[in-house]
Amino acid sequence: QAILADTQQRPWWAPPVRGGAMGTHGESDPEVKAVLNVLQTDPDEALQKALEVIRAAQGRGDKALEVRARVALCAVKLQQGDARGALEEARVALAAAPESSPELRCRALRSVVAASLQDGALDVAMREVTAALQQFQGRNDLCGEANALELQAEVSAAREDYDVALETAARARSIFEKLGAQDRDQWAGYSLLKLAEFYISAWKPLDALKVSEEALAIFRAKGDKLGEGAALQTVANSHLAEQNGDAALAEVEEALSIFKSLDDRVAQTAALRTKINALLVTKKHTEARGASGEVAAIFKTAGDAKGEASALLLVAEVCLQTLHSREALTAAREALELFKGAGSRAGQAAALTAITAAAYDDESGQAVEAAQEKVALFKDSGEWYQEADSLLALANVLVSRIGKKIARCKLASSDDTLAALRAAKDAHLKFSSSGNPAGMESAMQVVSQILLYNNVSADVIDAVRDPEEVLQDVMSGKYSDPRNALPKPDVVRSTKLDEIIPSSKQLDRNKFAWNQPLNGYSYTMIWQPTKDRQVRNRKPRGSYDILTLASGAKTTSTPALLQARSHDASERNDPLVVYMLSSDCKENYASTIMSVVQTMGAMITARVPRLVFVQFDEPHYDWTDTSARHCNMYPVI
Repeated sequence: QAILADTQQRPWWAPPVRGGAMGTHGESDPEVKAVLNVLQTDPDEALQKALEVIRAAQGRGDKALEVRARVALCAVKLQQGDARGALEEARVALAAAPESSPELRCRALRSVVAASLQDGALDVAMREVTAALQQFQGRNDLCGEANALELQAEVSAAREDYDVALETAARARSIFEKLGAQDRDQWAGYSLLKLAEFYISAWKPLDALKVSEEALAIFRAKGDKLGEGAALQTVANSHLAEQNGDAALAEVEEALSIFKSLDDRVAQTAALRTKINALLVTKKHTEARGASGEVAAIFKTAGDAKGEASALLLVAEVCLQTLHSREALTAAREALELFKGAGSRAGQAAALTAITAAAYDDESGQAVEAAQEKVALFKDSGEWYQEADSLLALANVLVSRIGKKIARCKLASSDDTLAALRAAKDAHLKFSSSGNPAGMESAMQVVSQILLYNNVSADVIDAVRDPEEVLQDVMSGKYSDPRNALPKPDVVRSTKLDEIIPSSKQLDRNKFAWNQPLNGYSYTMIWQPTKDRQVRNRKPRGSYDILTLASGAKTTSTPALLQARSHDASERNDPLVVYMLSSDCKENYASTIMSVVQTMGAMITARVPRLVFVQFDEPHYDWTDTSARHCNMYPVI
């Protein structure tokens, strides 16, 4: 719904307020227009075409074509999510735009603003727009000044300075009203349409309607049919902002007839999107689905497989909005096959997203399969940011499945729980490596939801900071409970001493089956029972004192010794070894394991049967430090 709403509130020729594809409005060069038309269906192919046009323009020394092509390349990179790269291209285009061509400078400036807003560089956008505004004012270029003011209003709105944004937009509008008849050309008309778009985004539909009607009058006076159709579509969008679907339908039908006469498939598609939105507002759901089918028919007739696949995604979106999930799933699967045949990775990702949305409430598992396929798609291409988003989407789909089972009074599925935790953990790791705190927070919210569904205490959930640690705790059985299906802790079997540590005779006779209790360590101790040794006095002492062998810091061992000696249990005449692991034992892991084994050997010799480990190696640490995994020592023998 968000995708559909965005495309229907924005005409095909204009970028969204926060950045996006730049559109084809007023574009006269056929090479650049071809790039922007391909962008509608295949951003990867559009990228290659844009680079080819830039190289050709540089070879011919055509600065104007190079600027137009770089603006188109900025649009392509914005479509691919590369806001930083788009901003670099836009700034190069602005620097190359000649001051004698205010239209080219405004095009480049608009691409700088779109890329800056998508990248979050609001200060950069405002600085560039302010500098351009001063240049236009110095040259007494009213249309350029009005364009710069409109862009300044967009940046102010992005900063949430809405009063300043509306005031700046009013200044731009007053300048447009001062334009003489000789200055009210097509460029002024398209600039007015941009101002109308801003008013729509600012929820000022009446102002948008008046401005778009002024642009419509300019295009009709100049005989610009393409501009007239764009203005009619903007008028329709203004009516839609007022929820006046009938008036919007009348305007968009007229725009659609103009685009059909011009045989402009991209413009027809955009007009049909607006028509679909108007039909949805007027509750004509059947007609809306029929209009979405018209879009697919346009591209199918023209033999454009990628265009047909994109149109099928529109069909899926409309079917979802009208609660026809099965039809939406069918259309999305057809689109996926077309995109696979065309080799479009971006198209496959969009189709898989549509399949996931269409099958979200279906228990057939198609949503999970589509989400997993999308993760694999981005993993193979090395696009780690998109992979992180896909992993997060997969985790959310699995959480939804868990919720459905709980709603039917069943336990949360162990398989779904573990799969969701792994997906959330991987997404959190990728977001963390890219410095994306919003993504990390979203992944943590998924982990918290999973634990909540499995009846884990709220206090424990609040203390969770690392999804990887949560997954390890789940696998170790820490959160196992009769009210969930999480893995249970391993049962420790009581074994005899001879089964753990073999004697020399057992090793010699080859009768001992080693059970690998120290698997992963390379230290082995061979001992002899006391009966096989020449020991004179085998009787234990009549009483015991507490003897301390301190190999770590005395600041921890001395207080513990004094407390033990003052305790009543020290007078019970029972031998006991207390092995205290110091707070720095993780720095000497191998030595500690050897010391433990040797201590047990001495206890066997002295026939001391009781041993207890005291753990001091549990310091608090910064959970955001991912430079190394923290290692805690626990008794493993």
